[in-house]
Amino acid sequence: MTSTPPLNARLKLADDVTYQSLGPGSDTVVFSLNSGYLYTCNETSAAFLQALDGRRTLAEAIEALWQEYEVSPEDLTRDMTALAGKLLEEKLLVEQP
Repeated sequence: MTSTPPLNARLKLADDVTYQSLGPGSDTVVFSLNSGYLYTCNETSAAFLQALDGRRTLAEAIEALWQEYEVSPEDLTRDMTALAGKLLEEKLLVEQP
């Protein structure tokens, strides 16, 4: 089972991970150079990755999304912390000290 990071964690993409939008209304691809895995994500997940800059906390990144998308804060927090946990497990995200 994937564990969820605390809301005060400062997360960012791992150094070997890059992403690129395929254009407005299209998915975003995420590529891990170390593993060679290619992932796709929707607009919300892509915005979440952009918000995880290593300076903001997870809670601050979720707050930025909440202001952009029409979803309950509880649902967004649950979904984004679960996603962050999975991305940490996959080594696509790292926690900043």
